Amino acid sequence: MRGKPLKAQKTQNGFIGFGFFVALVAFLLPLLAACAKVGVPQPPFIRIPEEVKDLSASQSGYNIVLTWTDPARNIDLSPATDLGRFQIRSGGVSVATVDALGAGKTQSYPIPFSAGSNSVRNFEVIAETKKGKTSKISNTVSITPVDVPGKVSNIRAVVDQRHTVLTWSKPDEHPDLADAYIVTRTDRPAEPASVTDTRYEDPIYQQGKMVTYQITPLRRIGDRSIPGIGAESMPVLIEDKTPPQVPAGFEIVESDNTIHLTWEANSETDLAGYRVFRSTGADGPFTLVSNGVIKNNYFADPDSKPGMYYSVSALDEFGNESARSPGFRGPL
Repeated sequence: MRGKPLKAQKTQNGFIGFGFFVALVAFLLPLLAACAKVGVPQPPFIRIPEEVKDLSASQSGYNIVLTWTDPARNIDLSPATDLGRFQIRSGGVSVATVDALGAGKTQSYPIPFSAGSNSVRNFEVIAETKKGKTSKISNTVSITPVDVPGKVSNIRAVVDQRHTVLTWSKPDEHPDLADAYIVTRTDRPAEPASVTDTRYEDPIYQQGKMVTYQITPLRRIGDRSIPGIGAESMPVLIEDKTPPQVPAGFEIVESDNTIHLTWEANSETDLAGYRVFRSTGADGPFTLVSNGVIKNNYFADPDSKPGMYYSVSALDEFGNESARSPGFRGPL
């Protein structure tokens, strides 16, 4: 009686084990079949950079300056992360090798030449990876170098009336080739000025600041502007130490026992006013008789005596005072 239920239990367990095995095989067969398939062959990456396409040439002084953009990609469209250097060629011959700055970056390289070498020059560049694989040859650029003016000399600076005025002499070398001059402040390199005269007035006034000006001569040929040899530099402390002009043009009129003194008004834009002095003799000593600094070019002296002399000085906003005018004699 007890053995039958046990036999039935064994049969049931056996049936369950076989079903699990069948299910496992059914699950694994597709996976095994997939693993047995051979993948489609993929082409290897070709780490050859694309060629430079924007090579350009310009002249600065006695240098031909080549400029280009480093390739951003290889010919298989992968990033050009293995750039090593560039070969610069002229007439099919390598003339220089330059380290690459990096994919997509712009770089320049100067090729010096001698004065008088005014024949056409052609250039190309070839990109090369660190493993020595090279690109196709870039576009070809042509340029005809010319002689240029030399450096300017005798730069002078005067700070006055909230302006800095620069003057200089023409270059000793090829002065006739200097058609214009480029003036740059090193603290404002993006704002160069171009002038045709040997003088430049800078209206940007920053009291007490030290700045450096650079002056480069420029030759113009058609639509080309070619910098000459330079730039010459001039450090300038922006501090007004220039006094006004000495007052002139005096007139003296006596009325009601009072001397009325007038003179021509100074033209300085930073003029603060005048001081008036009086003396019994043409050579002094002169004594200040105005009440400090007066604004107008007029002074009345009720205490004057016949034949007295007057002298006037001018002052600016920065405390600079002109020399006194020559003594001017009043009525006897």
